[in-house]
Order: sequence, then C-alpha cells, then structure tokens
Amino acid sequence: MNKKILLLFLFFVNGVFAQTNNSELLRRGIIFGQQKQYKEALAAFSEYIAQYPEDASGYYNRGAIYSATGDLTNAIRDYTNAIDRNPKLVVAYLNRGAGYGEMDMYKEALADYSKAIELAPKMAEVYNNRGYLYSLLDKPQEAITDYSKAIELNPKYVKAYINKAIIVSETGDKNGAITILSHLIQLVPDAPEAYMNRAALYEQINDPHKALADYDAGIKLTQTDLKAYLARSKIRDNAGDDLGAVKDANAAIGLDSTNADAYFRKASAEYDLNDFTAVVDDCSKAIVLKSDYAEAYTLRGNIYDSQKRYIDALKDYSKAIELKPDDVEPYMQRAIAKALQKDYIGSLSDLTRVLEINPNYIKALLMRGDLYAMQGQKRFACNDYSRAEALGDGSAISKRMFNCN
Repeated sequence: MNKKILLLFLFFVNGVFAQTNNSELLRRGIIFGQQKQYKEALAAFSEYIAQYPEDASGYYNRGAIYSATGDLTNAIRDYTNAIDRNPKLVVAYLNRGAGYGEMDMYKEALADYSKAIELAPKMAEVYNNRGYLYSLLDKPQEAITDYSKAIELNPKYVKAYINKAIIVSETGDKNGAITILSHLIQLVPDAPEAYMNRAALYEQINDPHKALADYDAGIKLTQTDLKAYLARSKIRDNAGDDLGAVKDANAAIGLDSTNADAYFRKASAEYDLNDFTAVVDDCSKAIVLKSDYAEAYTLRGNIYDSQKRYIDALKDYSKAIELKPDDVEPYMQRAIAKALQKDYIGSLSDLTRVLEINPNYIKALLMRGDLYAMQGQKRFACNDYSRAEALGDGSAISKRMFNCN
C-alpha cells in the first residue's frame, strides 16, 4: 500500500495587526507562496516581520514557506514564534507537530497535536495527523481511534480513510482494510488513491483480477501514478497480456525515464514476447540506472544463455548472486549455464547452494540427481529423486525407477 498521508497546512493566514499600506506586503507574500515563488515569499514575509514583529501571522506564513522548502529547523522556529504571539493559532501547532514528526521528535509532535485537538476538537485534520504519529510510534489502536474520529468529523475525508486502511492492513487484517476502502469508494468514487490502495491489498491476498480492475479504475481517474502503471504492468505480464504489460511500462517510462523498474517491467514482458534484443537493451538501461538491480542481471543473463553467450551469461548470474546471495534464481540459472558448458562440478555446487536456501526446490533436486547419475554417483542421485518424489513430483518416479533399481 501507499505511504501514510500526513497533512501539512500550506495555506496562509491574514495579518492581525497589518496596516492598510502594509497589508499589501503580507498579501504579496501570500500570493508568492501560493505560486511557489518561495524566495520572493520569504523576502516579503521577512520584511513584514521586521515591521510587525508582534504579529503571529508573519511568522506562521514564513514558517509555512520554510516547511514547503524542507527547512524544518527554521520552520519550527517560526511556528514557535507564531505560537508565542498567538497561543490559539491551531495551524501553527499542527504544522510544528508535522515538522517535529519529520525530525523524529515524536514526544514534541504528540504534544502539539494534542494541543491542537484541545483548541479545535472538531478539526478532522488534527486527528489524522495525530493518528499518523501514533502509527509511527507503533500504537495501532490509538492511530485507528484517531483516524476513525477524523472520519466521523468528515465522512468524506479521503486521507483519513486511506491512513486507517493502511494501519488496519499492517495489523494483519487485509480484508478489514479492503472494507474500509470499499466504503470510501462508495462515498467518493472519484478518489484514485482509494482504488490504488485497494488494488495493492487485492494483490497481497492473491486476487489479481480484482487488483487489475482497481488499477484500471484508478488509472482512468489519473494518468500520472507511476506506481500504478508498474503494478498493472506486472499483473498483466503474469496474466499473459504481454503487450498490455509493455504498454503500461512505456507509460511509466513516459512519466519518469529514469525509473529502473519501468525498464525491467518492460523487459520482463518482452521476454515472453521473444523480443530478446529489446530485453537486453531494457535490462541494460535498468542496470545503468540502478547498478544493484539483481533481477535485471538475471533476466539479461537468461537471454545471453539462450544466445549461447555463456561467458556473458555467467558474468550476469554471478553479479546477481553477489547482489542477492540468498536468491535461488541466479544460482539455478548459473547451474544450467555451467552444465551446458560441461562444468558439472560447478553446476553441482550451484545446485547444492540452491537446495541449502530452499530444500524443497524440485527442479534443483531433479537436475542435481541427473548430474549425479551422469557421474555415476548413484546413491546421491537416488536420494535426490526420492526427495523430489516425496514432494509430489511425478517425473521423479520414473527417474528413480530407471536409475535406482
């Protein structure tokens, strides 16, 4: 599922003590802030503060700009100055709490959110933020209570529904989280994030058909969700819709041409389409963008192997193993490539490593049994065939009967 949603107020407040000739200065700073002209906004608010140092709005507004630019230290300082001048300025507590939370100062953040709730007990956004903080503090029940209160105050509060669904899912109740999002979709059918999050949950409970339907609905509402295109590409690839998978991967690349996962997803579908030149090209692009992309090395190695470029294949498999030493797939593929080059000792070594990681890997048991049989090591071969047979593999029976009687 998506990351929990924390609300930061970036709207601005009017000056309390602004004079007619200087209220224009404050107004100009607000306009700059709304237009994301942060340098100009900071200058305007700083000038306003110099002229009206006791007006909380100048500090609050400048703090909002610092928050928007990621300067949390100065933001918190300005929110504190605003609170000192106006202890009832709820949004200053809320934003300062958000800043504290981003800086992992959870005790201070919790105090600010609780104070904001004391001042504005019917402000749904404050409960959403405190719920988020409770989730960071690993207090799921407190988080759920606050998200529920936010929803009670604002029955169409999309962020609170999503946050509640995420924390419920994290407690292990996937179906409960789906129910929450389904209710949200009934109330707000044009909320793409609701479909995207529910789709992710359907994937987690192995219901790809419903996941696909939700990604379709979410993408129809917004064509800018990179993760949704990648997720749908994977589902389509697994379902055999390789052209659809490529199309989604291309859409993701169109949104972010530096995303390594998009090229890998495209390569995965191209592999099934037997477009091997494209697979190598896209895996190589993924590796350039993400040098530790083990899966891309393995997939490219598979193509090199099929083209009898064994040295290149072994190089890629070995790199994948270096990056993910507990992943059985590159060991298995390297074992096959070594066997094709008649490096049976090397192949047996890789197959043994596969079975150390996953003792029930039937394909590895059968292949190692065959290699043992070829080398006249009948006892070892029969042991592997018997283990594969015990795991329910029918072909192991004939291998055992032929080699072990």
